[in-house]
Parts: sequence; C-alpha cells; structure tokens
Amino acid sequence: MQLPPFDELKYKFFDVNWDAPMNTISGLTNWGKDANHVYWITTVLCFLVFFAVAIPLIYTLIRFKDKPGDETPPAQFHGSTTLEIMWTVIPVILLIFIAVPTWRVLFKYAHAEPNALEIEVIGHQWWWEFRYPQNGKVISAGELHVPENTPLHFKLWSNDVIHSFWVPKFGGKVDVMPTAFNKETGAPSAFNTLNISSPALVDPNKKGGEHYQGQCVELCGASHALMRFNAVVHTKAEFEAWTQTVNTPPKVETRLAAEGEEVFARCQACHTIAGTPSEQIPGDKIGPNLSNFGSRKYMAGGIRLNTPENLAIWLRDPASLKPGTLMPNLGLTEKEIAAVSSYLRLSTVKTY
Repeated sequence: MQLPPFDELKYKFFDVNWDAPMNTISGLTNWGKDANHVYWITTVLCFLVFFAVAIPLIYTLIRFKDKPGDETPPAQFHGSTTLEIMWTVIPVILLIFIAVPTWRVLFKYAHAEPNALEIEVIGHQWWWEFRYPQNGKVISAGELHVPENTPLHFKLWSNDVIHSFWVPKFGGKVDVMPTAFNKETGAPSAFNTLNISSPALVDPNKKGGEHYQGQCVELCGASHALMRFNAVVHTKAEFEAWTQTVNTPPKVETRLAAEGEEVFARCQACHTIAGTPSEQIPGDKIGPNLSNFGSRKYMAGGIRLNTPENLAIWLRDPASLKPGTLMPNLGLTEKEIAAVSSYLRLSTVKTY
C-alpha cells in the first residue's frame, strides 16, 4: 500500500473506502485489531439499546396518540419497581459486556515485550521526532521507520504542548504530554507508552518499505492540521540497513552542493546533520535532524513532497507553508536557496 502525496490528495466527502489512509476501523496491527474488536462489541450493543428504546417509543406514540374529540384524561400512575430494577440491571450488564474485553485489551498491551524495539517519540510544534536508543544515535524527523512483524515499545512525550500520536492503520491514539527532564540524565521524568507489533508487509519485495499516514490528533496550535508524518514499514534486513546508513556523513559531490554546505553553517544552531560540525554543538536542537533529509519522501513536517520546488518555497518563507512555525525567514538569496537545496536534497541521500 503506497501513501498518496499529501499535496496531491483530493479530499472528497463521499470518496471513501475500507483502505482509506485515515480509516480507523481497519487496523493492521495486533493492537488495532483488538481495539476494533472492542469497538464492534460496543457498536452492536449500542444498536441493540437504540432499537430497544426506539421501537417501544414509536409504538407508544402511535398507539396512544391524542384522538380528536376524546376528552378522557390519561391514566395516572407513578413508579414501577419492576421497571426501575430493569433499567438499572440491564445497563450494568451491558457495561460488563463492554468493560471485560476493554480491560483485557488494556492489560494485554500494558507492558512491552522483552525483545521489543524501543522508539522515543517527541512531539514539537509542528513536527514529529523519532529516536532509536537501541540503535545508537539514530534520529529521524517526519518519518517513523520500523521493521515488519516486530514488537514495538513507544515512549512518548512533548517538548511544548499536548500532542496526540496516531497512525490510523496501526490503531490507537496516545496523548503526548509535556514533561520535565532529569537534570543528571537528561531523560524525561514522565512519558506515555504504546506497545504494539508492527504489521506484516503486503509486498515483501517492495524496495523502500510500505508507507502509512500519521497525524497529530490533539489541537496543538495554528498548524495542528499540518502536523503529519510518514510511517514506513521495512523488511527486518532493510530496517537494519537503514539504521546503519542514517548517520553516514553527507557526500558533497558538486560545486553547488559545496556552496550549500557553507550556507548550512548558519543553520547549525537549530539543525544537525551527522558527520558535520553541527553534530558537535551540545544540547537538543530546536529544529529537526536533517541527517537523511535527501532520502525522505516528505518535508515540512509531512505536508509536502520533498522536491526542489517545495524546498525552495519553504526556504523563502516557512510560514507560508506552516503558519506559526518556529523557523524564521532567513532572507536567503535565490542563489543561496538553490545551493542549500542541492546540499540538503543530494548530499544527504542514504542508500540502504
């Protein structure tokens, strides 16, 4: 399944199907399937309650409606112990039918499996950062890479406001909360977790993995709707190759890219590219890690295809694509934009 480009996707009210990217009831993971099982139980019970109430109500409205000329006052009665017991006991029974499978799913995924791949998810206004502590200093932005059929343990927190992590095809939504940090270790003092297993590949021979749409689903500011990301599922061998190549130094092979490398020196306080002086600046950067920017399908927090045209628009005026972004207008000339675009898009391409 290939994700359609966000900037070419035509949204239509009635142009939907079971495999739509944002479909919430066709999860591919174990977590998504179990959550959908609870969803269907709840839906069926809600329908039963609706008809159990609606049918007697409609019958009563028709059977006992006011008849012209009939002045007889309706019979008066107050209370019925039998009815009161029924409408107390029946909802309790229905809630038990919902609660038991819900608790089963919650407890089933409460803890990570021993061999789970740990991924740290950090929400920013308005982009996503993904760290892989078990794979060294591998950091990605805007793209979540995972191996197929693998237990995953997500640790999620925010650097600013409340966000919400969601890949519809994976199932489930998890709030991403602001937190304080341990001064000695630099680790977050609190975080939410999500434990799932990644889906199997539909086409195991597909080079570059299969792509799924991700989205922030908690109103978090002016560009909340533009806080997207791309989840990529690889074969295990391809994922391992990806982790090995992300931090290889950029290959500057043209004069224009070399000029762009000089321009990028102005950006080192906010962005990091592995294997360059920007990596030596201590502390977390305010902007996304760009070590494998040239290999990413999307840019600007997942809202535009990674093309020279879109990158030029972003570098000229970031706020024109993402209102409220923290990246300022750097006042670059068209020559500087072409140079840094060449450097970012060509020199940071990683083959895996």
